[in-house]
Amino acid sequence: MTPQYFFFDTYIGYFLQVLPVALLAGLLYGIRRFSRDKSSPVSRKLWAVLFICYLTGLLCLTLFRKPLGDIWYFLFYRQPSGSIYHWFGGAFNLVPDFFSHFSRENLGNILMYLPFGVLYPLSRAHAGWRDTLWAGLMLILAIELVQPVFGRSFDANDVILNFSGVLLSTGLFQLIRHFISTKHT
Repeated sequence: MTPQYFFFDTYIGYFLQVLPVALLAGLLYGIRRFSRDKSSPVSRKLWAVLFICYLTGLLCLTLFRKPLGDIWYFLFYRQPSGSIYHWFGGAFNLVPDFFSHFSRENLGNILMYLPFGVLYPLSRAHAGWRDTLWAGLMLILAIELVQPVFGRSFDANDVILNFSGVLLSTGLFQLIRHFISTKHT
């Protein structure tokens, strides 16, 4: 196995492709946020920067993975990848069937949204569990509805599994937050 295979055709490779873009977005947002917002606590600003990094990475992985991979391919090999794009060619899978054959991809769909339930409330001043679940669901639906434009598919399985990740992390985070607040009173 060559290093290029690891970088282009694995989940870790996709993460490594997205990481510089997410960090750059976080850096630019952080510079802007810290220069303009003098009243918020530093910790909230740092959580907001981390949340922007997460959102950028999420969007890159779900919507822009192929073009981003082509850019990296060009940087590695100094030639076009030869990829063919099928814009507006996505399908719609409205029948959930993940329970009949649960795969690594299904697990990834849950894990991909676990950070949302923690980072969203930490980066927003008064975000409760309802706000977090609602924002997570709206983000998931927006991404899924836009994916067919980029030649990918809208998949009911993804919506359910992604929201399961948001629900799980939001529930655990709020439970821990409640336990800590009652322990300090």
